[in-house]
Amino acid sequence: MESVITRWASPWARLSRRLDPGAISAWLLAGGIVLYLAIDGGGYDILVSSQVGIVVWWIVLVGVAWGLLPVSRLSAGARAALALFGGFVIWTAIASTWSLSSERSLQSLSRVTVYLGILVLGLGIHRDRERAVHHTINALATAIVIVAALAVASRLWPGLLAGTTQTSSFLPGVEKRLAWPLNYWNALAALVALGLPLLLSIASTARTLRVQAAAAAAIPLLALCEYLTFSRGGAVAGAAGLLAFFVLAQERLAKLATLLLCAVGSGVLIAGAVHRSALELGFANHAARNEGATLFVSLLLVCAGVAVAQVGIGLAARHGSPPALPIVSPARAWRLALAGTIVCVAVALAADAPSRLSHAWKDFKNPDAAALHDSSIERFGTISSNGRYEMWKVAFDATGPHVLGGSGPGTYQLLWLPRAPYYSYVENAHSLYFETLSDVGIVGLALLLGFFAVVLRVAFRLVARSRYEARARLAAVAAAMVAFLVSAGTDWIWQVPALPAAVLLLIAAVLAPRRDSTFAGTAAVRVAAASGAVLALIAIAVPLSTANAVQQSQVAASRGDPAAALADARTAARIEPDAASPQIQLALVLELQRDYRAAVVAARRATTDEPDDWSAWLVRSRLEAESGHARAAVSAYVRARSLNPRSPLFTQ
Repeated sequence: MESVITRWASPWARLSRRLDPGAISAWLLAGGIVLYLAIDGGGYDILVSSQVGIVVWWIVLVGVAWGLLPVSRLSAGARAALALFGGFVIWTAIASTWSLSSERSLQSLSRVTVYLGILVLGLGIHRDRERAVHHTINALATAIVIVAALAVASRLWPGLLAGTTQTSSFLPGVEKRLAWPLNYWNALAALVALGLPLLLSIASTARTLRVQAAAAAAIPLLALCEYLTFSRGGAVAGAAGLLAFFVLAQERLAKLATLLLCAVGSGVLIAGAVHRSALELGFANHAARNEGATLFVSLLLVCAGVAVAQVGIGLAARHGSPPALPIVSPARAWRLALAGTIVCVAVALAADAPSRLSHAWKDFKNPDAAALHDSSIERFGTISSNGRYEMWKVAFDATGPHVLGGSGPGTYQLLWLPRAPYYSYVENAHSLYFETLSDVGIVGLALLLGFFAVVLRVAFRLVARSRYEARARLAAVAAAMVAFLVSAGTDWIWQVPALPAAVLLLIAAVLAPRRDSTFAGTAAVRVAAASGAVLALIAIAVPLSTANAVQQSQVAASRGDPAAALADARTAARIEPDAASPQIQLALVLELQRDYRAAVVAARRATTDEPDDWSAWLVRSRLEAESGHARAAVSAYVRARSLNPRSPLFTQ
C-alpha cells in the first residue's frame, strides 16, 4: 500500500520541485493584470481599475503584515524611484485640497494610487533581477499578443466577439479604426508598440528555437493590428522603441535579420489589408467577412513562414560565425560622425529644409488636415496634430496662475471647455506631461519626470554592464519604456491603466535586486508600510464606492425603481459630501418624482461643489425653470454657456 502511495505521489513531488514560485508570481502579476485590464476596456472605467487596485493593495497589506513581502532589501535606485513616485501620489493628494473639483481629483488620486500599488507589489515579489526581467518580458509579451490577436479577430470576423462596437456606439465615425478591446485605437496601438521590442528580444534570446520562432511569428500579427488602428502616434512609438532596442542591444546583425524578416511579413499582411477595402474600413457586411477569411489564411501562412525562417536565423546564429566587422577607434568614430553631420546639414540646406520645417510646423498646428478623416494608409502621410497643439497650449497657458500646484488633479476638462478655440468634447490634454503640469503644477511634473529619469538611468546603466541575452532583455525593457514615454507625450494613455501597469511592471523587474537578499524588515518598517497600504485602500475605496452607488442609482432609475434610485443617490452623496455627480443624480431622480423643490436644492449643491462644471449648471437651469424660478433659470443657463461656449447646445 505504501509503495502505491509513493508511486502516485512521486510525480507530484517532482512537479512541485520543478515549479518556480518566482516565475509563477511574475506571470500572474504581469500577464494577469495587464490582460485583465486590457480586455476590460483597458481599465479606463474607475470601477475596473479600482477593483484591481484594491486586490493589489490587499496583497501588499497582508504580505507586509505577515512578513511575506520584504520591505528593506530595495536597491538605491529602487528606493529613489519609489520615493519619487510615492511623492507624486502624495502631492496629488495635497493638490486635491485646492482643486476645481474634489470629485475628479479623488478619482485621479485613486488611479495613481492603483499604479503605486502595482509598482510596490512588483518590487516586493521579485528576488532576482535577471529572472524577474526574463519572466516579466515573457508574461507581458504573451498578454500583448493575446490582446492583439483578439483585436484582429474582431476585425476579421465582424460580430464574432461581443462588445467590439462599443466605441463607435458613442463616437460615430470611428468604426473604421480598430479599438477593441481597449476601446481606444491609440491606446491599443501604444500597447502594441510597447510589445514590439519585447517580442524582438524573445525572438533573439529565447533558449529554444521553438520559442524564438513563436515570438518572431507574432510580430507581423502585431504590425497588422497596429496598422488597422490607423494610429500615427502608435507607429511613431513603435519605431522609437525598436530604434532604442537596436541602439542598446548587442549582436545587432542577427537581430536585424529577424527584424527584416518580420518587416517583410508585416508588409505582406498590411498590403493585404490595404487591398481589402471592406475589411480595412471596418464594415460588417458579407464582403468584409469574405475578405476577413482570406486575410486570415494569409495571416496563418505569413506567420508560419516567418516562424520557419526564424528557425533558420536561430540555427545560423548558434552554429555559424558572424562576419568580421571593421573595428573603428573612438577618435575615428568621432571624425566620421562630425563629417556625417556636416554632410547632412549641407544636404538639408540645399533641400531648403528650414522652409520645409516651417511648413511642417504649420501643418502640425492645423487640426483640420484632410487626410485625418481617412481611415487608410494615406492617414500616415499627414503630420497634423489633430488639435493636440491647441490642447497643449491651453494646458500650458492655464497653468500660469497656478504654476506650482496646478488647478487640481483630473480637472483639465474644466480648463479646456471655456478656452477651447473650437468645439471638441475633450477630457484630457492628450499629453501626460502637459496635463500633469496643468493639474498638479511644476512640482508634480518634476516628481513624475524625476521618477522616469531615475528608472531610465538605472535601466541604461544595467544595459551597459550586461552582456549577451541579459543585455538584450534589459535593452528591450528600456526600449519599451521609451515607446511608452513617446506615446504618453502625445496621447492620454496614462488614463488607460493597462499601459501604465505594463510599464510599471517592467520597471519593477529592472529595479529588483541583483540576487536574492530577502529581509522582512523591522517591526517599525512593517507598521509604516502596512499603514501606507491602509491609506491607499481608503484612497481607492472612497471614489469607487461613490461611483458604484451613482451607477446603481442610474440602473435603478432606468428600470423604473425610483425608491431604490433615490436611496443609492443619497448613499453616494453621504460617501462624498463635496462631490457633484451624486447631487446631480439625486436631482434627476427627484425630478422624475416631480419633487422639483428638493431637486433644485440638490442641483444648487452640485453647482456649489463644482462651480466650473457646465453640465451641472445646465441641469440646474432646467430644474429652476420647472420650479418657476425664471430669473434663476436664465442665470444658470448663461453660466453654463460661459463654461462651454462652443458647444452645439448653445450655438445652434
